[in-house]
Amino acid sequence: MQNYPFLYRSTPQRLETLEVKVGNLALGSAHPVRLQSMTSVNTLDTEAVVAQSIRMIEAGCELVRITAPGIREAEHLAVIKKELKIRGFDIPLVADIHYNPEAALVAARLVEKVRINPGNYIDRRATQTQFTQNHYDAALEQMARRMAPLLAVCKQYGTALRIGSNHGSLSERIVNRYGDTPLGMTEAALEFVDICESYGFNNLVLSMKSSNTRVMVQATRLLAARLVKRGRVYPLHLGVTEAGEGEDGRVRSAAGIGALLADGIGDTIRVSLTEEPENELPVAHELQKIFAATSKPSGATEENVDLPVIDPFAFHRYLSREWEGLGGGKPVLVIGGDGADMHPGNKMPQQIIAPSGKALPLLHNPATEKQTSDHALVLEPGKAATATPQTRACIISLNDVAQLPAVRLAITRWREQPEAPPVVISHNSSIADSDRFATGASALLGSLLIDGLADGIWLQNSSLEQSAVVATAFNLLQATRLRFTRPEYISCPSCGRTLFNIQKAVQQVRKATSHLTGLTIGVMGCIVNGPGEMAGADYGVVGAGKGKVTLFKGDVVARQSVNEEEAADALVDLIKKNGDWRDPASNV
Repeated sequence: MQNYPFLYRSTPQRLETLEVKVGNLALGSAHPVRLQSMTSVNTLDTEAVVAQSIRMIEAGCELVRITAPGIREAEHLAVIKKELKIRGFDIPLVADIHYNPEAALVAARLVEKVRINPGNYIDRRATQTQFTQNHYDAALEQMARRMAPLLAVCKQYGTALRIGSNHGSLSERIVNRYGDTPLGMTEAALEFVDICESYGFNNLVLSMKSSNTRVMVQATRLLAARLVKRGRVYPLHLGVTEAGEGEDGRVRSAAGIGALLADGIGDTIRVSLTEEPENELPVAHELQKIFAATSKPSGATEENVDLPVIDPFAFHRYLSREWEGLGGGKPVLVIGGDGADMHPGNKMPQQIIAPSGKALPLLHNPATEKQTSDHALVLEPGKAATATPQTRACIISLNDVAQLPAVRLAITRWREQPEAPPVVISHNSSIADSDRFATGASALLGSLLIDGLADGIWLQNSSLEQSAVVATAFNLLQATRLRFTRPEYISCPSCGRTLFNIQKAVQQVRKATSHLTGLTIGVMGCIVNGPGEMAGADYGVVGAGKGKVTLFKGDVVARQSVNEEEAADALVDLIKKNGDWRDPASNV
């Protein structure tokens, strides 16, 4: 890890990034991690946008993003900005641009920041599948010419620009050379960085977005590493796109964003929930609070923890020996109450009970207790202990972000031993609010799970029902893509482009399909993000007009112009037609 001194530090610290001004708000490592969200109502509905923006601001939002799909909406941003100021809210606005460079030019004169996605702004998917070097060079020259007017306006008006590289919406040219991968996302973003820098434009913020937490974390780490090597590290925007709603969305967002904040990466965050946007801010604020210790910028010469077995840019499940179904490459197990794979014994924490019913005593003090029989080694972070041949499992607690480096180091050292014992990560909390508990547990454990460093997880909370705590543990394993025990839902948070009730649609789809474990189902607000951002989904429901949706089987349109009230039933019919339906009672 010598080439990436900002990763896996012994003391959590912030990656040093440049300062970028977004109106009167400064982003970068010298400033707090900024919180933002996005309106979900029609941009032309001034009262609705302003009212929603005020609710977001009062919940802690520091940047308000608004979609501008066309010139008319871009021009209307001036009206919204004026009305917010009349009501006493002078907050930076961000214009969200997709396919319309002309709308970007208008918006850049009116708001403090413009967000574009290289994959659908000026480097869209092409029909050809073979690209020579001449094709690449010509495409880059064309992109530079098309970007020049926007960069000129941004320089003139002091407007910041966010380059958002999204998994699933990469151009065919990028996919052809690098694949639909974290590397492809990184290369796509850096091409635009090169263009901006060639015109002397540096007021940049960068983001790598995916609904797949593993891809999002790996891509952002890779981008950060590349920027460090280039010597100019721009502020980084973090977010798990299309995270969903309810606890699913909170757990997925916290795991992905938390893994990067734990690395000290991230200058602004947006939690994307398929709910009212003001609901995103409490989750973002909780993440900001948990990782407040990383707010101190790090120095480039400060040493990091030596972890030679961890590849931060690719997933590797580090194998241990197996004990009673725990470890050995088997699915990551959940320890806890009702519904868990393993259960605590009656005298917890003296023992745990394996699925076979075998009791495993827990050894707390390996320095003084005899190690003559099978035991589980229970550790507090930072205390020296060595697994012995009699150690059947290592259980280590992680309750604070300051403990994370010691926990990671202990696990990686155990994994270097021959016949390494399986590792269980334990997290104990007394937080009575279920959302805050789920957010905190996911944020702390997300990094270890995304890096493949656990064979089991044990969430404990005396203030909540144990069945709910166990459910959160299973949700966390699914969010980090280690174990799928229910369908995978991908749903966007909605915006002004959405013309149907996506929140209601998501709830109806989940209710109708919640037993179909193994399927991935996307519910997307519009055609802009739909097919691309739910890439890999088995089925999809995508907004297609006012009160209408289109159904997808994979990336192929299966049925068009479906009334939104009939979306869930029509989706069930489609699943049945394709042979993927199972009866809820038998689940077969």
